[in-house]
Amino acid sequence: MSVLQVSFHHLILSLYHFFIDSLSSKASSTILFVGTYTGDGPSDSKGIYAFSLDDTTSTLTPLGLAAATSNPSYVLIHPTHKYLYAANEENNGRISAFKIDSTQQGRLTLINQQSSGGSGPCYLSTTRTGGHIFVANYNNGTVAVLPIDGNDGSLKQYSGFDQQIGSSVDPDRQRSPHAHCILLDKIEENALSANLGSDQIYTYRFFPNNGSLLRTIVTKTARPGDGPRHLIFNSNQKFVYVANELQSTITVYNYFPILQAVQTVSTLPNDFTSTSSVAEILLHPITEKYLYVSNRGHDSIAVFSVDNNIGHLSLIQHINVQGQTPRNFIITPDGKYLIVANQNSNNLVVFSIDHTTGKLTATGSNAQVSKPTCIKYLVQ
Repeated sequence: MSVLQVSFHHLILSLYHFFIDSLSSKASSTILFVGTYTGDGPSDSKGIYAFSLDDTTSTLTPLGLAAATSNPSYVLIHPTHKYLYAANEENNGRISAFKIDSTQQGRLTLINQQSSGGSGPCYLSTTRTGGHIFVANYNNGTVAVLPIDGNDGSLKQYSGFDQQIGSSVDPDRQRSPHAHCILLDKIEENALSANLGSDQIYTYRFFPNNGSLLRTIVTKTARPGDGPRHLIFNSNQKFVYVANELQSTITVYNYFPILQAVQTVSTLPNDFTSTSSVAEILLHPITEKYLYVSNRGHDSIAVFSVDNNIGHLSLIQHINVQGQTPRNFIITPDGKYLIVANQNSNNLVVFSIDHTTGKLTATGSNAQVSKPTCIKYLVQ
């Protein structure tokens, strides 16, 4: 290699390291917003809380109450990162729209509220550009779509709506329909909604020109009593992974034109015999080689490797969440950390992710917050 080539090589390396260092310095800390169940007691939560996450040390620093609001059990950040939306899980369900303060870290200002189109809203999702928000109402089994004003982030009255129906075999949890999530597929033509109460997955055609929904297919889950809670797509849209709350299983489905179950796996150890139920389910955001699901009761995160060719899952780890009832978790966009919200022990716990194996390791970082139910990461 000539002197000129060596010098050029060193220049490229220097520029690369400068670029990485500049990114690291700009993103040394980021903001997490945490939804909760609220109460009237002095130690109860009062709404949505903010935390700073140090991306280098994994330290969580509380920033206090971001906004006072009742039972914001699910929160969602708009794709522009300017707004946050909260599902107020009450009998008369509402969605609250907030502006994220760009000058005061971790503060939210209420924009407006709209009816969620049902009772007990528990899940929110948006289109890629943030023109519409989708909501699942657990108590009465409805789903709705609300337009978002592109100028100020405010919510308009719902433009799409469907009343789901049915029941299933569990006498306590499946006497009536309970919509638990609704999520657009990757090309945003169809939305899937998991109904825990009726053991069904609803497929809707979404019309972005007027924000309406058209029910097209209703698919029964793989087994009676599954109680589907949350679902996710892989990036090429070949597979749908469904977390079955009542059976503590994950079912892998081939996707489109019809859902077809290809595998069901337990999320629990073989020797575990106590009561448990799954909650959140996510793929690793960078590689999609690993899938994570939380177990409430066993109080663990189960980690699976993913065969991206056929979608099948293989268990590789269970790790204790250092708390009780891991209702929700997030994975940071760089795939470095997984952060768990333990609802009944009132704490957040940070785990590091091994990029080679997908396994989790506790970092020792944690923070206290009353009844955390949902975490979202603000990309800055």
